[in-house]
Amino acid sequence: MPNHFSVQAPFERWERIDGVIYDMSPSPSSEHQAILVNLVREISTYLKGKTCKLFTSLYDVYLNGDESGDYVIPDITIVCDPNKIQHKGCVGVPDMVIEILSPSTAYKDKTTKLKAYRNAGVREYWIVDPYNQFVEVYLFADGNNSFPMVYNKDETISVSIFGELEIVMDDIFE
Repeated sequence: MPNHFSVQAPFERWERIDGVIYDMSPSPSSEHQAILVNLVREISTYLKGKTCKLFTSLYDVYLNGDESGDYVIPDITIVCDPNKIQHKGCVGVPDMVIEILSPSTAYKDKTTKLKAYRNAGVREYWIVDPYNQFVEVYLFADGNNSFPMVYNKDETISVSIFGELEIVMDDIFE
């Protein structure tokens, strides 16, 4: 009796930035996912009972506020304006975005998406490097558009947009 297996095609994810389509394949690594879960745990615990909401990957963000235009799919999106949270995703600029680097997306995260987030008005943007275990923090809200603050795995980051929230990097990179 033959053994029949159903083979499902890999899930495809795409982003459109400045009219250019970007493939987000392959799926993130185990290290990437572990860091994502650790960050979500820390931030969502802090946000419990607050107005701001946290969304993870597969949540579309329409930075220009147009659901038919460009969109990105960050690893973590934090939105504090409930009016921007729509059925399709975030329509408008989120308050904070976190991208966790993967070999296939690192260049885009550090160039194209950095520029898109800065130009759109995202207040705080983190780029997490799971391989070298450091985080670059860009604070666009206070006009610092050039150089990030860089934190290694032995440091604690104060989340600028949430005054009292501090994240111990050693807990994130465990």
